Amino acid sequence: MITHRIYDTFNRRVISKHKSIKAAVIATAKFSRAVKRTNGNNHYIPTRIEYFAADVWIGVPIDEVHDAENAAGIR
Repeated sequence: MITHRIYDTFNRRVISKHKSIKAAVIATAKFSRAVKRTNGNNHYIPTRIEYFAADVWIGVPIDEVHDAENAAGIR
């Protein structure tokens, strides 16, 4: 079941959906690299990792995102 998503807060759209926070963190890093490769090193699109609970998408706490980044070897 899809429980996490990457949400583009600037354009207000869903970039991708994932089964785990670790997969979402890895996809966020790939998306960020793609934006920088296409538009230049100083460009970015603000994103947020969210999870689905009680019929609402809620932002994942930043400490959990950092833990997943450390587990994936991204930071």
